[in-house]
Amino acid sequence: MRFPRAGRVSLAAVGSIAVALAAAACSSGGSATPATAAAHLETTNIVVGALPVVDTAGLYLAQQQGYFKQEGLNVTISPIAASPDAIPEMVQGQVDIVAGASYVSFFQAQAAGQGPFKVLVDGTSCSTDTFEVLALPSSGITSAADLAGKTIAVNTKNSIQTMLANTALRTAGVDPNTVKYVPVPFPEMATALAEHKVDAISAVEPFITSAELSEGAQPVISTCTGPTANFPISGSFALQSWTQKHPNTARAFQAAMAKGQALADASRADVEQILPTYIKSLNPDQSAVVNLGQFPTSLNETHLNRVVSLMQTDGLVGSNISVAPLLFH
Repeated sequence: MRFPRAGRVSLAAVGSIAVALAAAACSSGGSATPATAAAHLETTNIVVGALPVVDTAGLYLAQQQGYFKQEGLNVTISPIAASPDAIPEMVQGQVDIVAGASYVSFFQAQAAGQGPFKVLVDGTSCSTDTFEVLALPSSGITSAADLAGKTIAVNTKNSIQTMLANTALRTAGVDPNTVKYVPVPFPEMATALAEHKVDAISAVEPFITSAELSEGAQPVISTCTGPTANFPISGSFALQSWTQKHPNTARAFQAAMAKGQALADASRADVEQILPTYIKSLNPDQSAVVNLGQFPTSLNETHLNRVVSLMQTDGLVGSNISVAPLLFH
């Protein structure tokens, strides 16, 4: 099953960036100098832990374009391998905010008594081509039905990957219990597929594009369609205690990120340019064909409630979590 590559941004989307950036500028004082903007901040230096994935394009663009400086912030971006790994660093004060953090992972942590956390920024929502299960052409796996009884690589078990894959399988009439998920880090998935250690891989961008180009992998199913279309994937989190101590700093971060997100959502060219600067395995040619999701510019409770609802359906969390108290406005 072949899914079309994402097209270029529309003229309407290009126009929308001007509106979004103007609104963000107004909310942060417009022409205020960095020194003036910093005057009301509890702290001007913050460390943001970030995953080297497409989801954090808005963060890196905000840094590149000087949006943080405009808000009086000096942001240090510290790469992390997996969002849950940053939780101890947050507790110890080594990292203030985690960007590109999986909603599923952090909502699970919240329900387990860690945190409590606050969502500062809605990072990305998936599109048809950004969350997929792929297989080699020689495998004979071309549909959801063919995945029954097969082994699928996932970055982490009991995660957003398995949750979306389970939903896609159920929607196609396939019992998810017939599939075996095997943990394989994203950068190693294409090799595991080529060496037949797994039958298929559940990958995200840019690893989808990488597997297609290096191994000839082909999409079998999209796990971001139907009931999971435009599904919330990741966001920026901070400890509630940090936002209580630094409310103005948190708002300044949100204002800068609103501009970064608006630019990422409207300008594919800027995203293509920024990705290889922090995803070291991605070259410019690959960046030019990477599929992009959506980069929201505001928090929406109804939108994020979809995550908790599906997590409860999949047994990943109980009823002891609510989205509303987690949102930082």
